[in-house]
Amino acid sequence: MYERQSGLVMIPANATTAEPTPVRVHDVAVLGGGPAGSVTALELARRGRDVVLLERTRFDGPRFGETLPPEINPLLRRLGAWDAFLACGPLESPGTISAWGSPVPDETDFVANRHGNGWHVERNAFDAALCELAASEGVRVLVGTAVSSCRRDAADGTWTVTTANAKDGPVRARFVVDATGRNGVRLDETDGRVVEDTLVAVFLQFAHDDGPPKDLRTLVEAAADGWWYCAPLPGGRTIAAFFVEPNFYVEQGVGLGEQLRGAPLTCARVGRARLVRSDIVHVSSSIRTRVAGDGWAAAGDAAASYDPLSGYGITKALQNASAIADAIARGDLDSYNDNAHHAFAPYVRQKRAYYAMERRWNTPFWQNRR
Repeated sequence: MYERQSGLVMIPANATTAEPTPVRVHDVAVLGGGPAGSVTALELARRGRDVVLLERTRFDGPRFGETLPPEINPLLRRLGAWDAFLACGPLESPGTISAWGSPVPDETDFVANRHGNGWHVERNAFDAALCELAASEGVRVLVGTAVSSCRRDAADGTWTVTTANAKDGPVRARFVVDATGRNGVRLDETDGRVVEDTLVAVFLQFAHDDGPPKDLRTLVEAAADGWWYCAPLPGGRTIAAFFVEPNFYVEQGVGLGEQLRGAPLTCARVGRARLVRSDIVHVSSSIRTRVAGDGWAAAGDAAASYDPLSGYGITKALQNASAIADAIARGDLDSYNDNAHHAFAPYVRQKRAYYAMERRWNTPFWQNRR
């Protein structure tokens, strides 16, 4: 289903090369095959646009587990992605546990949620399923295709996207959607980001030789120097992530044993599990100064990245895909830009209020967020 970048193409001896093949100019090039990119490409294709999607990976590298809230269910059904989603083997999430502002945990059960339960997903499988859905609707999908540069021709306004696979030639399009994540691709001279907060996430993946924990709820727990997220993964493993100040991580490092002991609920969930993988990721809470401009728009985290505490990233990406496609179709990118900024402002207020609830410690992490 995907067009995979090939090696040397052999020309038959009797072939003629007198007339060069004209370069295909797509209506839209979407950079990035995560949920934001795939669903935006899907929505554009359903509106009759000729779309090409470029994804630098083959969905086989390190991607971290994710917990999806119940609100994702109607979005997946509307997209026609429900069967493909279930086929990628998600694990039901029956609720959440939050020890925030108090050592006594607050428990939320999804049994009364009108959308049903939430889900724990393996991101490679989930992202690949959405990308395959886009391909089935006519999107030209190029995996294993890293973008090297993206520039616009001043004469005709078309974009030339150069990839690391130079032998296959550049990709051309009349419009570009940047869905490459929190850092994004610079598409405009005035392009920049307003950073609300920056965290370092230490991701740990555990295997359970004696069987996985029976509690499938997502756990969030505040600690002296940051906060923990812990959730099961499909396949029986557990993911735990510790979010900490970048300066604290650089200057003092993170003693994971000590930090786990300071989070008794997370420590009990991990138990005597065996650590099998660890990764460090910088996680910003920020918004682009403009999320759309002349001939381009940003989607998902490339437009506005929210604190992982919100649990809103993928839901936001799926919700906004239709808005991006509609804005491109109408030629009304200013409204899309304004709406993104209007949505970010109340998020910032809510985020600050939530961090201000935790007053058990006067460490730099919490002082900086009050």
